[in-house]
Amino acid sequence: MQQAILGALIAPLIGLGAAQAQVVGDPDVVQNLLQAYGLQVTQDTDSVGDPLLSTRIEGTNFDVYFYSCEDGPCQSIQFSAGFDLDQPMSASTINEWNRDKRFGKAFLDDEGDPHIEYDINLDYDGVGAKNFDDTIDLWRVVLADFRDFIDW
Repeated sequence: MQQAILGALIAPLIGLGAAQAQVVGDPDVVQNLLQAYGLQVTQDTDSVGDPLLSTRIEGTNFDVYFYSCEDGPCQSIQFSAGFDLDQPMSASTINEWNRDKRFGKAFLDDEGDPHIEYDINLDYDGVGAKNFDDTIDLWRVVLADFRDFIDW
């Protein structure tokens, strides 16, 4: 009997903890997780009015863009960093990155400067906080590899 009562009291708390551990497309939640990782974050809006977070990891500035935010929490986010080079990079060089690397989509802007992006789907149930923390760490590694690749 006592176990049944205890179970009835604990079950909602377990459910609440699981719900709070899910990262959904709320900019405040994403900002808090980036800060918990140790990053300083500023919050703004992008050119279409969606949330935008700006931060820096291991000396590299990057932005977090939010997408499909019309009906509640945003459905996805994108980590994005651009690098202003003295000389334009060739398309064949950036294609080498995309061919050989699994994470981080790279492209060149109209001046031949390289950019790298990493998309994260947060739709429906979001992702767990531990998974999101690991995603930030993966992004840190991708950025370090990309900086090496472009000789930054």
